[in-house]
Amino acid sequence: MVRSSHFVMTLIACAGISACTPQPANDASAAALIAEIDLLQLPNRDWQVSAATLQLSFCRNRVNTALLAEPGDLNRWRLTGEVSAFPDYRAEGLNQLANLYHEHGVLLYQEWGTQSSQFYRIAYPYGETEPSVFDALARLGRDDAICFSALDNTLAED
Repeated sequence: MVRSSHFVMTLIACAGISACTPQPANDASAAALIAEIDLLQLPNRDWQVSAATLQLSFCRNRVNTALLAEPGDLNRWRLTGEVSAFPDYRAEGLNQLANLYHEHGVLLYQEWGTQSSQFYRIAYPYGETEPSVFDALARLGRDDAICFSALDNTLAED
């Protein structure tokens, strides 16, 4: 009986810990979390971002175009906190970010984007250990949707 209750307590503890960590349960929850994070100014009291920046280029130019944004534009859009402030075409890009989150568990927060690639930091809950950008880069770089991936530390030095 003691062994059984210990097992149950371990399961409850594990469930509690995993509830705090962003884990993509399905496409809908991944899309909802990406949309929520995209509206925020990070870091904040709930979320942190990685020190290093990942550069990604999607194989479809349409996705790269959908994520086209200057840092100042992203900042202004996020300051409003309203989805309507963002251009309509951005939804296609966010769907692709949600797919990556669903498949690889890497929560990307866009810093800016050009016609050919975008720069992201990894978002993670405040108080948790920063995820490995090298691990994230390895997982994302193997995805068929990504044609180019790199670690860009120059933005982290600013």
